[in-house]
Amino acid sequence: MIKSLIILVFFSMSIGSEKNEILDLLNQYNRAFADANYSEIVDFFNFPVSFNLQDKTITASNKLKLRLIFKKLRGGLPKHYSYSKWGNIEINLVDTNIAIAYANFSRFDLDDNVIFTGSAIYHLRLKDGEWRIFSLTPYSNINLLD
Repeated sequence: MIKSLIILVFFSMSIGSEKNEILDLLNQYNRAFADANYSEIVDFFNFPVSFNLQDKTITASNKLKLRLIFKKLRGGLPKHYSYSKWGNIEINLVDTNIAIAYANFSRFDLDDNVIFTGSAIYHLRLKDGEWRIFSLTPYSNINLLD
């Protein structure tokens, strides 16, 4: 009985630690995105990376291509874009090395007004002891299919 309790406590602590590590990564990624720090952004990813858009999937197999994708994405934002904030983030550990984060976010202008609200699904992989994003899918709504 005591062994089972110790294992359960250790497992719970491990899950909490994994969640905090993933949240930390997403927060650092968010700051780098707001700052248009493309050199830092690419370090949050594990290659190849896929961006699953409504009409196509864009892939990046290296840091140079990923930088170009982010420059285009970031360059498409309004000039008065200032920063983004996370809303609700739900993280599911699918396997010991794979996690899926469902995240809501808002983008703000220089006057702290919301200019866009959206959601994305981030797939993360534990690689060399660190969580890295390998796929993201932006979306506007989710419908549960029976």
